[in-house]
Amino acid sequence: MRILVTLTVGTLLFAVSGCTSTVTLGAKANESKVLGASAGEEGVSLTLPFVKGEVSPTKTTPKE
Repeated sequence: MRILVTLTVGTLLFAVSGCTSTVTLGAKANESKVLGASAGEEGVSLTLPFVKGEVSPTKTTPKE
């Protein structure tokens, strides 16, 4: 439950600040592991059987 809350909050923060996301479906989604989740400054990742989703912040340049 704690991981789900962390992933949800992290996803919302990235969505508000600008983010990129990818979703992989099928056998290629589980090349390294079947279940997993991670969250940090570099992004959020969730792996389930045949599904892998990632969200990461975009790199922006300041406007002058």
